[in-house]
Amino acid sequence: MPFLSDDWAQIDAVGAGLVARTPFNDFRPLYLTTLWLDRRIAGLSPSLFHVTNLLWIAATAALVVVLARRYTGNPRLALATGLVFSLHPFHVENAAWIGARSDPVFAVPFLLAAIYYDRWRVRASGLPIVAMMSFELALLAKETAVTLPLLLLLIGFVDPSRRPGRREWSRGYPALAMMAVVHFLFLRPWVLGGVGRTLTEDFGPGWIMNGLGLAAATILPADVEFLVSRPMFYGALALLAVILLLVLARLRSSRIAPHALSAAAAFAVLILPYLVGFQERYLFIPSAASSLFLASLILAMRGRLTVLCFSILAIGWTFGCVQQWTGWFDAARASRSLVGDLVRESLETGSREMVIANMPFRVHGSSVAGDLSAAVRLSGGGSLTVHAMTYVSYPTADADFLDGPPSDSIRLPPPDAIIRLRVREGPFSHLVWPRLSDDPVKVETQGSITLRGGGRVEIRVLPAIEGSRGAYAWVGGRLMRLFGHDGIVCPARSAAHR
Repeated sequence: MPFLSDDWAQIDAVGAGLVARTPFNDFRPLYLTTLWLDRRIAGLSPSLFHVTNLLWIAATAALVVVLARRYTGNPRLALATGLVFSLHPFHVENAAWIGARSDPVFAVPFLLAAIYYDRWRVRASGLPIVAMMSFELALLAKETAVTLPLLLLLIGFVDPSRRPGRREWSRGYPALAMMAVVHFLFLRPWVLGGVGRTLTEDFGPGWIMNGLGLAAATILPADVEFLVSRPMFYGALALLAVILLLVLARLRSSRIAPHALSAAAAFAVLILPYLVGFQERYLFIPSAASSLFLASLILAMRGRLTVLCFSILAIGWTFGCVQQWTGWFDAARASRSLVGDLVRESLETGSREMVIANMPFRVHGSSVAGDLSAAVRLSGGGSLTVHAMTYVSYPTADADFLDGPPSDSIRLPPPDAIIRLRVREGPFSHLVWPRLSDDPVKVETQGSITLRGGGRVEIRVLPAIEGSRGAYAWVGGRLMRLFGHDGIVCPARSAAHR
């Protein structure tokens, strides 16, 4: 797997040394330190980066087993929880995409903080120093670790053996809450020079749909693209699956295991920071709680029914993993072709600006587009700026959504280059940008985009006045040059496509 999408900007950022903020204005120094170490050791080879991702995921899975055993006192249930967690197909994104490392990097100290706090709780003398240190490390990896105090408070209420006493109320919860306050009100703004990136502007009913979608994804192995395309259907299917598990567990046992209900409540707490969107990586740490929920119900069925349910779950999630890996391999193939063509063109033409009419944003649901200027530079190409007229999600690496063969859908200069697309909306197929609005015409410095009915898009690319702009279209999984850096069509390339 190569570097993909946001990887380029972040690998470029740590090239000069240790940094505390991501290129996207997030305060995640621990996460960036792991990238810096990998680059210091392996240079620009992505192999070590991916091995490191796998090690963080494996460490998380091990800690899920340890914490589940500590909370439940049941080694068999803890092992089943770890297996269910490890099999979840959405974890493929955290392995295949280096930029998704922040979730397992924060999950490890997050789970360690929960373990150390539970050990401190037994005596509750002094402050939970080790838990506080682990909590701060989790916050330094990703800000969503802020849910830890609320999670521990919830566990204290739902578990009679962990009901907080006076010392815990005065020393435990307040100490962790103060850590979060200091981090978010003082340390983070001081480093970022402000509040940093915020997603609160998207607050609304969509957050509810995101939460329901993430909850459905804990049960079903379906890809996000399918879940989003038919939310009511898949939501109802997931609800029926949960009801069936609850009924079977209740019929085979005297009562529903309290661990299952507690895990469901813990999932609701852990998912709170992720309601801003619907991404596979957002389910990484919440799926630890949902895995305990599923394992508790399935083990409660006992005997052959337990074996049958675990087998169905394993087969379904293995199929989901295969589908996820297929998507990331398709994205990797498209990214290699895209970056390779840009590097070659930058060296051959000497262009300082490149415009791509129909830029691949995602391929088969996996990320491709990112800081391509950094990608070209890090891959040995020249220094240039890469612009996209439109961003499109494609179902395969060789899809282009041209409205007919290239000879009919692409008009080469003079005077301008015109590309006509017909984007079929559906799973893995979207016009990501520009979004449909009341104004069907978007005017950019490099040209204009006209949105027509039926998914038709007309893109007009203008040659640069100074003659230093190159324009390209994504055709059959490769870049086709529309005109060169001097504003002249490349005869060989245009003749080949015609």
